[in-house]
Amino acid sequence: MFDSYDSAEDPELAQARVFLAELEKHAVTLVRRLHSGATLEVRRSLDAELAAVHRYADRIHRRFPGIAVHPFPGTPSGSPPP
Repeated sequence: MFDSYDSAEDPELAQARVFLAELEKHAVTLVRRLHSGATLEVRRSLDAELAAVHRYADRIHRRFPGIAVHPFPGTPSGSPPP
């Protein structure tokens, strides 16, 4: 993950890129858990956590508009994260 770090890249942008990648991985995990037949209470908790992950990613995209966009699972291709 850090092997591709470009020393000329702004450190804040580099950190945002790493954090965004981790958020995307976590979103995939949450979606898998949602589809695993969890109870209603667990699904609500996972939905709330997934919404928070989407908000964090959205903030990163607003702060760093040039950062690569990778749609979250369940998001139509080309659509920004909710």
